[in-house]
Amino acid sequence: MEIEEKKAKRNGIYWIIPILLFIIFIMMVYDTSAFQDYAFKVKSWVTSNPFTSKSLEGNEKLESKTKNDINSIEDKLEKLMPPKPYIVVNTTTNRFSLRSSNGDTIRTGACSTGKDEILIVPNKKPIIFKTPKGIMTILNKRTSPVWTKPDWAFIEEGLPIPSARSSERIDNSTMGDYALGLGNG
Repeated sequence: MEIEEKKAKRNGIYWIIPILLFIIFIMMVYDTSAFQDYAFKVKSWVTSNPFTSKSLEGNEKLESKTKNDINSIEDKLEKLMPPKPYIVVNTTTNRFSLRSSNGDTIRTGACSTGKDEILIVPNKKPIIFKTPKGIMTILNKRTSPVWTKPDWAFIEEGLPIPSARSSERIDNSTMGDYALGLGNG
């Protein structure tokens, strides 16, 4: 009895091998570019009816509607474009690009943006560091800006907070060469 069961198991295994090989062969054929090209041609032939002119008219109507949609979107985008040069700020990479009124890039460079974090201060309201998003107008421009460090800069570094008029608060280098004021800090 045991011998017959072993033979039956062996015979079952022998059938599995050709089936697996056949499946692998089918997957290899299906994965070739020639098969995929042929399959696409068959699908295209089946889904379109080459014997009627209605399908051609439908394609022309669809193509015309698509062109009209594209033109409409382009017109809307053109109306949204600022009439003057503008700056796009990427807060992920801390990079800016200065663009002309038609959208061409004039200049790119590094910039500083909020770090998108929250500073928890004991017995005080949490401080949120986040660059505001949206369309804004430059209110002022400064060359060689000086930063007067607020209390949170010292808290963040684990330093004691100096008096409001202390020279420790003056920082000539952190803000870089230029600062553009957008309002709201």
